[in-house]
Parts: sequence; structure tokens; C-alpha cells
Amino acid sequence: MEEIKKLKKNQENKQPSNLEAEQALLGSILVNNDIIDEVSSLVSSNIFYDPAHVKIYEVIESLNNKGMIANPITLKNFFEKDNMLNDVGGTEYLVKLTRFSSSTKQAIDYAKIIHEMYLRRELVQISDLYIKSNSNNLTYSTKILDCIQQIRTIRFIEDIGQDHVLLKRLLLIIKHKVHDKTKLYVLSQLKSALYYSNY
Repeated sequence: MEEIKKLKKNQENKQPSNLEAEQALLGSILVNNDIIDEVSSLVSSNIFYDPAHVKIYEVIESLNNKGMIANPITLKNFFEKDNMLNDVGGTEYLVKLTRFSSSTKQAIDYAKIIHEMYLRRELVQISDLYIKSNSNNLTYSTKILDCIQQIRTIRFIEDIGQDHVLLKRLLLIIKHKVHDKTKLYVLSQLKSALYYSNY
């Protein structure tokens, strides 16, 4: 019984993420720094889920902006100076990331996955926020459910701006149009769609 409770709690706390995609993208960039220019419109350090990956990408960006090479050796030197090497998994982890490296095309696909997982986490946060809020407005649950259906079918949208349009649309509808009686149901459906969409 305790194990079931623990599993349920873990599922509730789990946020949408894809650590393998994060590792593959970082590894690809460490092997071929030119990839950072290809994914810069999709990825920034704050959209990574793993805190170590956030720090690693920040340093890669910083070195790249200075015209320096970003690889496990230069990252090791940087993190050692700031006593942060253990925070990112040590030298072994930086080297291990390069084993996940792939082509530029695959790296772009990984960047899109990371971007989408970030948007999903944002939407989960929004749904949590409005489940707890107390606004009383007209019921527009069908529009919300339509948006949920769109989220279920998102697959590597070429124009990333579309994701932001969807995010804003959901935000506005949830904030101004959902009546308390349907809010809990609609937002629980939204959370379910974000967590369990199949690819």
C-alpha cells in the first residue's frame, strides 16, 4: 500500500521532461559547437529541466559568445574555477555527454522536444495556478477541451511561434472564461493531456 502511495506521489510530482533529449543535444553541441547557432532560436538555458543541464548550457553559451570552444575540457576548467564541477556531475559526466552526440538534424529535433517539454511544464504550472484560483466567469469548457486536443497532437511544429500562440490562448481562456464548476474538470484534463500525450 505504501509503495502505491509513493508511486502515485511520484507521478503527481513528475514534470514533463526528456532528459535523454537534453543529454543528446548537449553532447552534440560539445562535439560540434556550430550546432548552437542552429538551435539558438529554440533553446535557452532556462528551458532545460535538469539543473545540471541548465548550468552546462549557460557555460556553453558564454564560451560561444566569447568565440571560445566549448568541450568537456574547457567546461571542466570553467566549473573547477567556480568549484561547481560536482554540481554538474563531474568530469566523467561532461565526457559521457559527448557519447550521446548526433547529427545537426537530429540535434534540432532534440531541441524541439526540449522546447515542447518546457511549454508543457509551463502549462502544467498554469493549470495548477488556476485550479487554486477563485474567479467566477462564463463557461467556455469546449474551447479549453479544443486546446487540449491541440496539445495532444503537437509534433515538432516548424513555426515555434505557434506554441506561444497556443500557450497565450490557453492562458486567456482559463483566466477569463472558465466557471468554477467546470474549471477543476477542464484543468485536470489539461494536466492529463500534458503528462500523458503519446509521441
